[in-house]
Amino acid sequence: MIIERICVATDGSDVAVRAAPMAVLLARTGAGRIVALAVAQPQFSMAPALASAAGLEAELARALKAAGAHVDTVARIAESGGVACEKLIRLGSSPGAEIVEVAEELGCDLIVMGAHGPNEPDRLATGSVARHVLAWSSIPVLVMRDPREASKPDFSDRALP
Repeated sequence: MIIERICVATDGSDVAVRAAPMAVLLARTGAGRIVALAVAQPQFSMAPALASAAGLEAELARALKAAGAHVDTVARIAESGGVACEKLIRLGSSPGAEIVEVAEELGCDLIVMGAHGPNEPDRLATGSVARHVLAWSSIPVLVMRDPREASKPDFSDRALP
């Protein structure tokens, strides 16, 4: 398999930023193109400060600005590694679905992303973005974990049924 285009999904977290150099390394083995993707997720509420049109616009602008900063970080990492990088921001409430859709639309050969460990605050309520991408993507996915959060596998006999 020749890797020509890699989708690097980022939410700006440390583990997502750590995934970018791996994507750069892999991209250099092929045509060397990366798509840095962030999904802007405005946090709307009915609080009086956000209930106005101005409050809604401000929250949308905040979410888009944060997503822009996330893709800029990945682009800097790619460019420092000599890899071309296209920056893309999508607006959505379901980042996993957006990641899969973008990667498929752009003909990416691989999705590289970070995954938070079991300490992710709202993991049970919202589900895992990485889990969604792994379950729904027809494209291979490389998930990078923070080594401090990854649990060690149990290879002892007692782990067998």
